[in-house]
Amino acid sequence: MLKWNEHFYVGEGIRDSEKIRARLDENKLTPGVYLLTLSNSPGNLLEILPAVSLKQNAARSLCPEIFGMADSKDEAIDLACRILKEVYEATGAFNIEDYLKNR
Repeated sequence: MLKWNEHFYVGEGIRDSEKIRARLDENKLTPGVYLLTLSNSPGNLLEILPAVSLKQNAARSLCPEIFGMADSKDEAIDLACRILKEVYEATGAFNIEDYLKNR
């Protein structure tokens, strides 16, 4: 089972986020969907993952908590920018992990 943030962000192009979320939880193929997670890499804040990569068991088991969903890579980039802007405006810093987990 994937880990979803209770208040995950949804891009404008996503029509039915709960249906897509259910498909992803059932390990069904969802082409064109991109997910935003916190990055494990030092110096990076967020990761953008194609949902189809979660068909691989190794990627699925290592997938961190999901904070956003978009219907294209461009929309995922826009959504990441929107999240970072919101975090900075609310906190004056880029401590994204605390903000997303405690909002």
